[in-house]
Amino acid sequence: MLFRLMIFDTLPRDDYAPMLLWWLGAPGAVPPISPYGYRALSVLAAVPFYHLLPPFALTNLPANLTPQYVQATAALAAMSFGALVGSAVMAYRLVLDRFALGRPEGMFAALFVLVAQLYASPFGVDPLAICVIVLALYFVERVPVFAVILIASVVVNEKIAILFVVWLTIRCLLRAEDRRALGAQWLASVAAIVAYAVLLAVVRLPGHGEQFDPGVYFPTLVQNVVASMTTARGFMFNIVPCALLVGIVAWSWRRLGWQRHRIYARLDLLAIPTLAGVALILTQYFQVGRIVAHGAPLFIWPVAQAFGLWARRGARPPPSS
Repeated sequence: MLFRLMIFDTLPRDDYAPMLLWWLGAPGAVPPISPYGYRALSVLAAVPFYHLLPPFALTNLPANLTPQYVQATAALAAMSFGALVGSAVMAYRLVLDRFALGRPEGMFAALFVLVAQLYASPFGVDPLAICVIVLALYFVERVPVFAVILIASVVVNEKIAILFVVWLTIRCLLRAEDRRALGAQWLASVAAIVAYAVLLAVVRLPGHGEQFDPGVYFPTLVQNVVASMTTARGFMFNIVPCALLVGIVAWSWRRLGWQRHRIYARLDLLAIPTLAGVALILTQYFQVGRIVAHGAPLFIWPVAQAFGLWARRGARPPPSS
């Protein structure tokens, strides 16, 4: 399904196949541009599939596509599919190993992450970024491992570091006890952002220079807000995903009585509008839901825990005595 969506350009997408061919030195290569070229590991992760997958025989393929391009697109689709599965598996293990919940909660967490990715770009490299996010959350209490994952994520997808610096800044700014508990993780996320800035300064890939020009931030914000409020596409891609995520997370916290986890708290809800603001300022073409979907793994604990309570007690809470 992913391969067909990609090869026939059924939906708007970022095409990484020419960049994969560039890394392989194959015909049809196009040098990487910003910001896609900095996501080198997301592209290189598809290299084994390029060499190992058998050719796919599809009818009605556009005549201008080379065999190398088709194979590269298939490899990227396989990588994305593997990352989708990997993120679901990691969400399941996170619930069982770190939260000590049961298998039903783990299965629901896996489903929650998969559904959230439908609002990302499953026919691109977003699944690998979300898989790394869940992996980082799995090791969030093991600071050295977490720091290594965050620094390495700079060449996977910059949205990983952005997500964690947003989340941890909110927590460390607003709660003194979180500064003690999560201060080291916050420093790791800041270090990842600094490493990304150094990468931009050193490599200087061409393209999308407007993302680094503060002068266009306000006009982009106004344009995106107007598009979100006045077009059906803006409503569906920018507002609906945020509203759905806020709704299910708020329901989950309410069902749990707003109780606090040793890592997660209701303050995490502030990450959703913050990520939406980042997307409204830095992106165009209705990307808010896609960016916010990367933050869905932050809410695996309340969503899975609340589902477990609901499933075991029924849809209605037991009557008070």
